[in-house]
Amino acid sequence: MTDHIRFCEQGNKYALPLSIIRSTIKMVTIDEEAGGVINFHGRQIPVFALDLNPGTPRMIKASDCLIITSMKEGAIALCADAIEGIKAVKPTVPGESTGTTIAEDETIIIDELSLVPLSCSIQVPADRETQTILEHRAQAIAPPDEADEQITYPEILRFSLGYVEYAIEMQYVREVILTGDITPVPGIPPFITGISVVRGRIISLVDLRKFFRMPETGLTDFNRVIILSDGRMIFGLLVDRIRGTSHLKKPFSPPTTETKIPKSHLIGITGDLIVIDGKALLTDESMVVNEQDNTANIQINTYPEQ
Repeated sequence: MTDHIRFCEQGNKYALPLSIIRSTIKMVTIDEEAGGVINFHGRQIPVFALDLNPGTPRMIKASDCLIITSMKEGAIALCADAIEGIKAVKPTVPGESTGTTIAEDETIIIDELSLVPLSCSIQVPADRETQTILEHRAQAIAPPDEADEQITYPEILRFSLGYVEYAIEMQYVREVILTGDITPVPGIPPFITGISVVRGRIISLVDLRKFFRMPETGLTDFNRVIILSDGRMIFGLLVDRIRGTSHLKKPFSPPTTETKIPKSHLIGITGDLIVIDGKALLTDESMVVNEQDNTANIQINTYPEQ
């Protein structure tokens, strides 16, 4: 099973693969004069709704959300009544519409968004109070002014360990999978919990708390593995929950939490979110493990990719 973002729309439950999701935001002002687009950090992104009632415009509300996706034709923003979170979803039977399948709980899984009927007929709210709310939100995702030209918006994947929330740059994330069988191996560094077979390859699984020698506070159950790679090195991070993807604005807001992660491996802290430097992690010499356990005859596979 793969992770999907689950959402509600017009009384139905849907799921989209997390791999195509760039971000999720609250509904903002839609520029109708520009062709029904939003200004997402300097990019004009068209807004669509699932074409559930052909000929009837989709009425938007301040409580609605937008799911920013990546498609072959370019990014689009998809309307949703609410975001339910991220969860592994398993398809069971084909869906009624092309590009969809149905899960056991009757959630409609959109496997190929480009094949699903979409509508650009969207009706904006008429009341001034809602318009003001949407306008304020739109300003928050608008491009920075000239004084902030150096501000960047890297895409990050947020995850949690215990009660602490972390993030890492999406450019180093190969995939996110469910935690399977973990085989412990003697004689390796304590931060490597064990190894697992991922798509026919043996991958080392790293516990970041032990790697950074942080206090192991909070309960953990390691539900997910984030496979990291820079094209040379590959290994997996054991995490409790995937919290979603977003774009990080720099400079950071004042931190409200502390961390023992060294500055060499830290991009920054914004509020209670700790952003780890993926490049520093992947190029850390401590991650290069090439030990042979003679008893188990298993080669630890945390080394450069071939």
